[in-house]
Amino acid sequence: MVGVFILLPGSAVTVRQSSCLTCHKSHNTEQESCVGCHRGNDRTDRKEIAHHDIITGRFTHFTIKGGPVMERGKKLVDVLACRRCHIHGGKGNRLAINLTRLSSNTAPQGIFDSVKSPVLFMPNFYCDDMQITAIVNAILDGADSAGAKGRKTAQVVHFEDEKQSIKNVFAKQCGSCHKALSERSGGLGNGDIGPNLSGLLSEYYPRTYRYASPWTPDKLKKWLENPRNMRVNARMKPMRFAAGEFDQLMETMRINSEDEPLFSKR
Repeated sequence: MVGVFILLPGSAVTVRQSSCLTCHKSHNTEQESCVGCHRGNDRTDRKEIAHHDIITGRFTHFTIKGGPVMERGKKLVDVLACRRCHIHGGKGNRLAINLTRLSSNTAPQGIFDSVKSPVLFMPNFYCDDMQITAIVNAILDGADSAGAKGRKTAQVVHFEDEKQSIKNVFAKQCGSCHKALSERSGGLGNGDIGPNLSGLLSEYYPRTYRYASPWTPDKLKKWLENPRNMRVNARMKPMRFAAGEFDQLMETMRINSEDEPLFSKR
């Protein structure tokens, strides 16, 4: 281990200088150590150990509260409605991985890559690298500040079931144009023509109904009966449901409240 120990005048206390400074110049003298922002291990001069889990500079803005990158990232999380599927900062839907826990087992670059090239059923937001970097910092900040509240949420894992998908009303009526994650049936649909409908009936979905109001079952029913009554230039055709199918669709799209047990009413 490499370290410079400084004896403070009039004191027996020693202060160890970070071994990072044997290779890197200090650029933020207000921080007590390099690992406060970059993580890694500053107690050794062995590079492979010192750089383990290290965070590059562009992903350390979350340590600067109120900074411009952080504020931009928080705004993007809200504008893109990430909470329609994810828990972030203790709030959101439990349709996909909890972002509060994500940084504990995923490197910031991995989070960046997953937004850049979205996995199945995740919308592609077509963000540029600067925007994604801001989002990653906001995710890291949410994980840092949420504490125990964000770590209590369970996640249901669904496996593909082609027979179940065929029977599902969403897959049959909506799936050719839309995709959606659901708590009860997992991922549904394979269309990219229309918007991703994950979390549509929750408070976290973008307010895209008339006059920027949130979606509700009654509003969705009116929309499906004839979209052009709601929006003159709507390209979606009216939908017709057999008896009981709309109620089945609502049950599929229903989101448990944050305080409701995830396995209730199954």
